[in-house]
Amino acid sequence: MKVTWLIEADIFDDNERALFNEVNKQGHFADITNYSHLDEVDFSKWYKPNDCIVFYGSMGLGRKLQRNTPWVPGVYLNEKAFECTSYYPVIKELLLHHNDYWMLPYGDLVEHKTRIFKNFGDKIFIRPNSGMKEFTGMVLTEDGFYEGIKLAGFYDVDPNLLVLISKVYPLIAEWRFVIVDGTVISGSLYRDWSAPEKLEIPTSDFVLLNSHSLKLECEDNNAWAVAQEAANHYNPDHCWTIDVAKTEYGIYKVLEIGCFSCAGLYGNNLEKVVKAVTNAALDEWKDLNEFYVDK
Repeated sequence: MKVTWLIEADIFDDNERALFNEVNKQGHFADITNYSHLDEVDFSKWYKPNDCIVFYGSMGLGRKLQRNTPWVPGVYLNEKAFECTSYYPVIKELLLHHNDYWMLPYGDLVEHKTRIFKNFGDKIFIRPNSGMKEFTGMVLTEDGFYEGIKLAGFYDVDPNLLVLISKVYPLIAEWRFVIVDGTVISGSLYRDWSAPEKLEIPTSDFVLLNSHSLKLECEDNNAWAVAQEAANHYNPDHCWTIDVAKTEYGIYKVLEIGCFSCAGLYGNNLEKVVKAVTNAALDEWKDLNEFYVDK
């Protein structure tokens, strides 16, 4: 039985082609789709209903596929499990933002500006409770608060959307780890404020662009250990990701967790990731197709 990886084009340019090649190298199928018209596609014509498919691309297409296809596993995107309110209570000791945070509806943020900054100081960090990226997490100052809230709502954020508010922690580095069936498979550095000379293309927040071409596999045992400890206590899906940060004080904490199908892989070891995710997909497929005989 072979697995098909459906890769959406122009979403994760860093490693789109490398991922395609690695899937083929391991003897499975890879398709790249340039998908721009969400409402004009008959998904039933893409693959057979009982094909084993792994999607990798945008949340927009991923959620559409979840609603309209029977594919297994299809999309690794367990929306409820990636809400902060789902995993914060479970891995609280490992979280960067757990000791001092609030949750408020997006529609209430402006009215509570004074109280927010009185509690958190002259800078705050905000992000959606949801893991669906309704807006990008950001640092706001008191002077730039209204502009930042307006920017966050650019995509018509629901006023009822819960928003996490916390103090700002000075960070040195951030890593992304891939978890498969509760085990950390691979990790990659993706931000490094301590050594901006590593950058191929300078950016304001030192995001390591084109990171697949750099030697960025995680070599920090402490970051790796925190990722595995979190996975030991919380396992929201067969395949998912976790971001770990190191603070200026030398403390390692979890930033957030996220779905595998819609997460950048940066410099992760694609050979290990493809092998592990493909095997997990096959196991899940066979569990739901118990009478399947591999000819």
